[in-house]
Amino acid sequence: MTSRFAQPPSQIQARARRAATTSCIVLGLLLTVPALADQSVPIDIRWESPSGCPQERDVREQIDKVLGTSRHDTAFRVEGTITRNDRRYRLELVLHVRDLVGTRTLESSSCKDFDGAAAVEIGLLIHSAEATVAPIPLDNEPPPSSASKGPETTSSTVTKDAIPDPPKASEPKPESKPEVEPEITKPPSPEPSQRSWHAIVQAPLLARGKGPLPQSATGVGAAFGLEFASWQLQINALAWQRQTVQAQDLPMYGAEVDRITAALWTCHESRLSWFGFSPCLTTGLERVAATGTGRNIVPSTQHAIRMTAGPGVQGRVYLANWIRLLTAVGAQIDLSHPQISLAGIGSVYNFTPLSLTIALGLEWSL
Repeated sequence: MTSRFAQPPSQIQARARRAATTSCIVLGLLLTVPALADQSVPIDIRWESPSGCPQERDVREQIDKVLGTSRHDTAFRVEGTITRNDRRYRLELVLHVRDLVGTRTLESSSCKDFDGAAAVEIGLLIHSAEATVAPIPLDNEPPPSSASKGPETTSSTVTKDAIPDPPKASEPKPESKPEVEPEITKPPSPEPSQRSWHAIVQAPLLARGKGPLPQSATGVGAAFGLEFASWQLQINALAWQRQTVQAQDLPMYGAEVDRITAALWTCHESRLSWFGFSPCLTTGLERVAATGTGRNIVPSTQHAIRMTAGPGVQGRVYLANWIRLLTAVGAQIDLSHPQISLAGIGSVYNFTPLSLTIALGLEWSL
């Protein structure tokens, strides 16, 4: 005989299924909620940069280092653009959060550290944005007036054109010690130049030349000019040491020769980091003074002007933006073909049609 308290097997199976289903739902919620609590809203980064500068993956790595494990609940979009202008690099950052926009601009002579600087600026902008959107607690709230009823309310206005800087901390009370927060400093950026042209001075210049006289000679001088973007225009002057040339058939006769040269250099520079290379074209004038020597020769000085032209090349090592180590090599082709001759003796020496000059010195940008 069946007891009246027994339940049919169908009811028992239905209750077991409902209990199992409820347990699965509760377990899924327990596993999902902590995972969602630890998840931060990702940052949308749109990054444009030339080759050789930090790319988007470098910026993301630096942002992860700066933010660490800190959590942010607001969706952000960061737009970064690196451009190059007149040997300088410019980084423009734009941060969008809701309907707020924050901007930062950095300039430097090198772009290799822009990823770290951008990460610091993005961290500061995110901190400013969340501090602006979140309610600001009132540390020193005045006591309510007896005539007023209920708590007082305070409203804050947020400008939609730009994200303000973080609010300055109020002065601490005498009896309390303020909390000292670590300061995040951004790398200093050099002051950008407002001019597209600069005056340059090359001094001192020490030169060594072969030709147009038979022996090589040493010269000293200086140069002045202008540089505009990658173009340079220079005028240099060199005074060469005195040389003595002798007549080929009569070695007891000859002449002492002094030379002063002035040349115009037009160059276009290609720069890679701290090194610059400039192909050039040169045109020049040379003043030659010759005094005859030998027995029964009345010393007298005659002058002549040589015209030259030819190619050249300059190399620079940038020790700083205002000082460089300069090397210049130039070939001069004689266009006038002068010669040295003595009365009664005839020709003493014909200038060689080609000469080569190598100069070293310092270049100063003003």
